[in-house]
Amino acid sequence: MEELTRRGFVIGAGAGVVGVGLLVEALGWLRAAGEAHAQAGVGLSPDDPEVRKTMAAIADTVVPGPAGGADPDPGAIEAGALEEMYDPFYGASPAFPLLHQDLLVATPAILGRPARFDLSLPYEDRAKVLRDRMVAPGNGGQSPNWLLYQGAAILTYVSYYGTGRSELGPEYIGFPPRSSGYWPRHSYRVRFRRMTRRGNLR
Repeated sequence: MEELTRRGFVIGAGAGVVGVGLLVEALGWLRAAGEAHAQAGVGLSPDDPEVRKTMAAIADTVVPGPAGGADPDPGAIEAGALEEMYDPFYGASPAFPLLHQDLLVATPAILGRPARFDLSLPYEDRAKVLRDRMVAPGNGGQSPNWLLYQGAAILTYVSYYGTGRSELGPEYIGFPPRSSGYWPRHSYRVRFRRMTRRGNLR
């Protein structure tokens, strides 16, 4: 847990380790907001370059890496987490313009100076802004979109520590590499019986 939270961004729902049930709940928040945004028929597309810059900054703040200059080890951006977050499988991307538009207003207000929430913004400033936006109003927060920020953070964690696009996350916390199915490179040193080196059945 310490190794997870060192690189991770502590969120109200938990730190670093995210259960499947929580992911489903987070996706529900994002999908509902995305559907409402689509029905309104206004605003930017999730694929707008500015929206993608904002989401990249969110991902790099949740799991920092070289992209934002906060950590020399590969982070969310280097692991392909942004592409994973945009995967239609999750259905979360329609909510991303809402986060972008909220941060356009919130970032300069929170920092007390003109600023945009992108990778050029220092990590500590980005972390300060996200912490402010993630806190529930009942706990002293000001953002009506706090669930969306927590949902985005959870999705970033899953995208980084999962192996859908990259094994950087599991490698960082010492998980064995994915098995090739052939001993001795197999993670658990178990030879697959009746299988050739190429993975074909004998």
